[in-house]
Amino acid sequence: MKAMLLVTASAALILSACAGVQTSSSGGSTNVAAAPGGNAMYCWKRSLSETGDTLLCNWEATSRDACKSVGTLANPLAKGSVAAGPAPAGRCENGEYLVQVTTK
Repeated sequence: MKAMLLVTASAALILSACAGVQTSSSGGSTNVAAAPGGNAMYCWKRSLSETGDTLLCNWEATSRDACKSVGTLANPLAKGSVAAGPAPAGRCENGEYLVQVTTK
């Protein structure tokens, strides 16, 4: 019983450590806090474009995923679903600047 509790506690500790935000003083990616009730979406700044009522970009759920994504793949995001942004969201280790929106 104690061994099982120890294994469970160790696993929880490891998972919580892995869930931390990747930051780096040498230009790593950073997360910007999302507004309460909304979900943040991130993409490369240079891939962002507007078409009518749509924001096209390589949208990802985390800044880490956005940094790793192929910035040329444009996914549509309706402006009506955006509560805030686009706003600067840091810089990836590969040099790409990120923007962030908060969805409703």
